[in-house]
Amino acid sequence: MSEIKIIFFRHGETISNVEGKCAGRTDIPVSEEGLAKLKEIKNGYNIPDVQLVFSSPAKRAVTTANMYYPDKAPILLEQLWEVDYGSVDNEPIDVLCKAVGKDKYFTKGPSVIYPGGESYLEASFRIRAGITRIISTCISENANSAAIFLHGDIMDTLFGVCLETDKSRDEFILCPNGMGYRCRVDSEKWFEDQKIYFEDFIPEGAPRQKPEDSPYFSGRV
Repeated sequence: MSEIKIIFFRHGETISNVEGKCAGRTDIPVSEEGLAKLKEIKNGYNIPDVQLVFSSPAKRAVTTANMYYPDKAPILLEQLWEVDYGSVDNEPIDVLCKAVGKDKYFTKGPSVIYPGGESYLEASFRIRAGITRIISTCISENANSAAIFLHGDIMDTLFGVCLETDKSRDEFILCPNGMGYRCRVDSEKWFEDQKIYFEDFIPEGAPRQKPEDSPYFSGRV
């Protein structure tokens, strides 16, 4: 086995998402409205079948994993947690921008370090270690497909260093809650080059929220 199909899902919508707050390690649950939206996605569109399911330990991620794959207990990995925003955790965008600098926040450079939290460089190493663990588990279990439930910023951090695609990087800004991407990895080459190859947006055919319609986008302008 060499190729592994991986479906990356962002967790369901929370109150913090609606309010434009960055709930990193704050263990906030999926809201009632978020649960209703997840049910609409599951009932209205195809959720690809997979052999293994992995999730961040966060309630919002585990809940989404259980909603989409009720017959598969998710394997929880600490490396899949959201970026640790430290003392500005679960605060609005403008607070994070003041803490690290607006330009630095939106470029998410490796030198950005949140006070009392982690840097994007540390987060990058952490999430790649998590994907490595997932790939190793797939190899040992002889599984060629997996779903991963995680968070917007840590997924963006991963894709910023690993994603291979012909599409504009702008198309991967602010993945909508409950949605994600179908990708593939070469399980043999991953340990050498850490490349993730994009295939399609998931769920196929589902309308996706535009970044400018998100409360997180207002901080960019």
